[in-house]
Amino acid sequence: MTIPKKHTIASIIVMYVVLFSFSVYAKPKAGFGIIRGYSSDENYLATLIRGHCVNIATSLGIFDIINPDNLLQQLQRLPCNEEQCILQFASQADLQIIVMGTVERSAQGYVVAINAYGLGMPYYGKQFCNYNTKVAVNILDRADREASYIAEEIASQFIAKLCEQYTVPLTVKNNTVAGDYIISGTYTFYTLQTVYDNYTVLVPGGRVEVFNNTVATTVPDDSIILINFKKEADSIKNFYYGRKKEIVFKKSQVEDSCILMAFTVPASASMPLVVPLFGYYTSEDYGGLLLWAGNVVPYIGLEIWGFVNRPSELKKHHNDISRNQMASYYFAWYMLLAGGMPSFVDAFSHQYLQQARLYQGQVPTMGSSTTEIYLALIGAGSGMFYKGNRLWGYVYFHLTNICVYGLLYNYAKPQSWDEQNKRYTTGASHAKAMYAFAGLLSLIKIVEIVHTVSVPYALSVTSEMSSIDVSPDFRINPYEKVIGISCAMHF
Repeated sequence: MTIPKKHTIASIIVMYVVLFSFSVYAKPKAGFGIIRGYSSDENYLATLIRGHCVNIATSLGIFDIINPDNLLQQLQRLPCNEEQCILQFASQADLQIIVMGTVERSAQGYVVAINAYGLGMPYYGKQFCNYNTKVAVNILDRADREASYIAEEIASQFIAKLCEQYTVPLTVKNNTVAGDYIISGTYTFYTLQTVYDNYTVLVPGGRVEVFNNTVATTVPDDSIILINFKKEADSIKNFYYGRKKEIVFKKSQVEDSCILMAFTVPASASMPLVVPLFGYYTSEDYGGLLLWAGNVVPYIGLEIWGFVNRPSELKKHHNDISRNQMASYYFAWYMLLAGGMPSFVDAFSHQYLQQARLYQGQVPTMGSSTTEIYLALIGAGSGMFYKGNRLWGYVYFHLTNICVYGLLYNYAKPQSWDEQNKRYTTGASHAKAMYAFAGLLSLIKIVEIVHTVSVPYALSVTSEMSSIDVSPDFRINPYEKVIGISCAMHF
């Protein structure tokens, strides 16, 4: 006996209604459908992500979460697994949110794509949340605890994005907002306008004040107010960021900051040798090595030139000492004693943060607010490098160095050899320009310290996928080293 497909779908829907016994809920019903992979490791990660999505969404208390196991069974019984088929099923099952996703293996790890669709007003089956990310890790190489942490972090990012972008329509009757949500604030109210069949659109009607679900001004009955869950999204982000810091950072001690302060001069002085070899190259951070070569090596060259052409050496030959030569000599001492610290911090904090991102035990010397402030104050961009932000690190690195050199240049006093009197005559400093550079440097330091303290650590195990990704690319094998540029377009 052959059963037509439409009868099969109808039977499944009837079974679903019996299983979940539908009634009218104020909270939106959310169903976490199939997050699938196509291999054993992909399915393993997908299953972990789906489970954590359900747990996090349930803990929020703002959604009515349908039993995920029963939902998965019903979805697996559908005669088709296309998007429209699943959306039709979800609509008939009276769901307001249905979540679907995939986990696929890539050259560097996994690509995770999770989409959320809204059923009913105001979405009518449209996708309202699209989460795409890549994870540079082989999940099978991780212990169960680490794999679970990684999957939970991915799930928390998706749920936070879902909460940011999802809106729930609440009905106003007798100037009172109906539903299980208690709201206060300023909102836009909408009136419903039927376009055709049962399809309605929301027409803005103006702004109203709401206090504990009571509307301050009179609005028509059956008006709609849309609420979002951005506060819950922020709570999710803050909670999981704070928890990860507790998991991966050792408790900061004052002794750690003191040791780092004492180590500043040796670290800065040894930077040209230690950082490229024992920092970037040993940890295979070739992108960092390339950035270091392009941004720092010119300053090292200026440092060497300053020491080679130092005033004492020039005086041996009775050569004139220009303002630029004096400034280069002073700048060389600055680079030796403090200017090399940012590169040292960048190389080694990158290693520690990479371990922390993958939950590979607790890393030392990280997470200290005292260290952040000290590095931002003493080193050009060191605080940003400490927190894993290379872009802003190099911005402050160049700004600080330019101001330091400008300050030293205008402070320097040129000396010229007087052959007749057999002695050097000393010129004057540029006082106004020197004070201008000093003020600018102070301003940059204040901004850098505030900025450093305010930004989070680069701890995320994921990296966002942009539509076009262009980046340096390095490939090393036993036969050759290849340096190039990779370009990928995601669609």
